[in-house]
Amino acid sequence: MSETQTVDPTMEATMESLDPATEPMCEPQERDPNVDVKPKVTVDMVPDLVWRLYGLKVLEVKSLPSYSDLNFYIHVGNEVENEHINVVSPDGYVLKILNSFQSTHQLHIEANHAMIRYVQERGIPTQTLQLNKEGNDYSLEKVTDANNDVHGPYICRLSSFCPGKIFFQTPYIAGSFQNVGQFLGKLHHVLKDFEHPFYGTFKSNWSLVDVPGLRNFLHAVEDNKDRAMVAEVIDDFEKNVVPEFENFRKGSIHGDVNDRNLVMRPVQSDIIDPSECVHDVAAILDFEDSERSYPVMDVAIAIARMTIECPVDTQLEVGGHILSGYNKYSSLNEAEKKWLKTLVCGRLCTSLVLGAHAYSLNPGNDYVLKTKKKGWPLLHRLWGEDRDALYARWDKLIASA
Repeated sequence: MSETQTVDPTMEATMESLDPATEPMCEPQERDPNVDVKPKVTVDMVPDLVWRLYGLKVLEVKSLPSYSDLNFYIHVGNEVENEHINVVSPDGYVLKILNSFQSTHQLHIEANHAMIRYVQERGIPTQTLQLNKEGNDYSLEKVTDANNDVHGPYICRLSSFCPGKIFFQTPYIAGSFQNVGQFLGKLHHVLKDFEHPFYGTFKSNWSLVDVPGLRNFLHAVEDNKDRAMVAEVIDDFEKNVVPEFENFRKGSIHGDVNDRNLVMRPVQSDIIDPSECVHDVAAILDFEDSERSYPVMDVAIAIARMTIECPVDTQLEVGGHILSGYNKYSSLNEAEKKWLKTLVCGRLCTSLVLGAHAYSLNPGNDYVLKTKKKGWPLLHRLWGEDRDALYARWDKLIASA
């Protein structure tokens, strides 16, 4: 899914910097669900863009899998024309170009960046934002392609690359799930005092509180049984979960804790069989879905997304392992525990329905369907599981941890 190429000095497109304070297109817009928002930026535009904005000479570019944004890993040389870069990162950088919808919400990005710096200062490892030549941590760029068509503006930013394996490249085993839960508990403990005036004024389609909004996208689900299952989850969510929001703990959350956003490191060097090697979290990535919500949403998201790729015979144990680690630094209250299963299924529905809708807009982007093959069978299985029996299984794992 990745593409690697060396630098081509012949550029077929240009990018133009904008002043966020004066550019009229920067005002927040309502998202049209029938419009593809993925940036119209190609790999060959990256070297010129990085040199112009950050004063770094790109030696190699690798396009990384992405959903509606664009991510590029770049390896750079030692030549620097940026007073804000004292030392070039030996591990490289990641250039992120946000989709056209999020790029109209600059205050959300600024809140997102404030959260990144806040958790870093308190010991939570994540990517470090790199200031551009103007001393800013992002800029707005318009794209002019080879046909002279103009696209954007898009928010562009550069951050350090965190070396290590992404969780989905490591064994899906109990010890690693417990470490993820423990890390999430630490994150919530750190975020309990974090506030930003923007959070609470903006909600994305991916927000778990907005499961009822999935009805607007159900038409993208082709299978009748799948569509009926999602409708059941939405009904249960509306009837039972929404009224309980007032009893959930409030707080700032990451919003997308999953097996693609966690960089891992091995913690057992003496293990001969790699499939049995426990890993711990080395860094968390991608705060784009962060918001003021309820910490239990992060827990549900982590359980849902970690379970999808887990071996079928241990899928129903993932929640117990994550909670056993989470409880070391935080805990769920009674209302949150009671409706956790519906929250987990709600997140599965969100991934599957919005993935189907995104693919209908951009059929060539198979990345948006990465949960489809295993996600639908898991949703049917988990939704059909008796709630009390599932919780009893989790409680037994928590007690034995």
